[in-house]
Amino acid sequence: MAEDVIRLQKGGLTVDVSPLGGAILSASWHGMPILMPTPSPGLASQGLGAEACFPLVPFGNRIENNAFRFDGRDYALSPNAADPLVLHGDGWLRRWAIRERTPQAIVFCYRHEADAASPFAYAATETIEIGDDSLSLSLAVTNQATKPLPYGLGFHPYFPRTPATRILANVKRYWSERERHLPDSAGPLPPDFDISAGTKLPARWLNNTFDGWDGKARIEFPENSLAISMDADPCFGHIVIYSPSAEDGFFCLEPMTHRPNGHSEPSVSGLVALAPGTTLAARVRLRCRTLSSASNLCGA
Repeated sequence: MAEDVIRLQKGGLTVDVSPLGGAILSASWHGMPILMPTPSPGLASQGLGAEACFPLVPFGNRIENNAFRFDGRDYALSPNAADPLVLHGDGWLRRWAIRERTPQAIVFCYRHEADAASPFAYAATETIEIGDDSLSLSLAVTNQATKPLPYGLGFHPYFPRTPATRILANVKRYWSERERHLPDSAGPLPPDFDISAGTKLPARWLNNTFDGWDGKARIEFPENSLAISMDADPCFGHIVIYSPSAEDGFFCLEPMTHRPNGHSEPSVSGLVALAPGTTLAARVRLRCRTLSSASNLCGA
């Protein structure tokens, strides 16, 4: 359909977006990729072959047993992708409407009605805005159900993975992974992936949650003399890092307001109980710099 791919451009930054899943399809800075188009189960991938980032609403990641209990009531959801567990909410699998558009910004909106597959009824707004060297992502969700429900937000960006890629993020805890890609138990950061000190990505499988995050992270690509900083609102207290292998050419660093499977214990997971008509909003900004003009926080 017309306008399934929309280009935002300013200075050295070029970003292609789509109303299919409210997705970013690609992003480059002075011709250098800062997000990596990657096939996924998302709507943009289904329609266009790949996507580089999509919004997570009204929650991110998975919910164990596709069910949760909240405020004395039991709720059930249906799987929404090939995964047996419901995955990443609804927004990434739906077409969003365009509310506003300029050469440097676009506002998408999406409304979801409760049905047999999900108890969530909400209105969501996503704003994508670029500067000469910055990409700002804002997401808001308003509960339109008749009862309070636990909501969460996040983004799922795919970054290029180079052999020397390094990550620095101020986090406190690491969650191991158990069956069906759910968090298992919390503990200290692993010696081969201490991102609080700055480290390369290990070659092994990674799909882990980190919490106690202060909302700041930095990714360095020494081969390209590129650094990307991430600055997230305080409600983003968690990140998920996903990297299948060193050969796949991408990794994900996903800011989230809650821990994956937080519905199993919503009071302590970062999910927010929204009363009818109330809103949860959050913003993340990515900023590009050359390593020669910025301090190397990850060390040599």
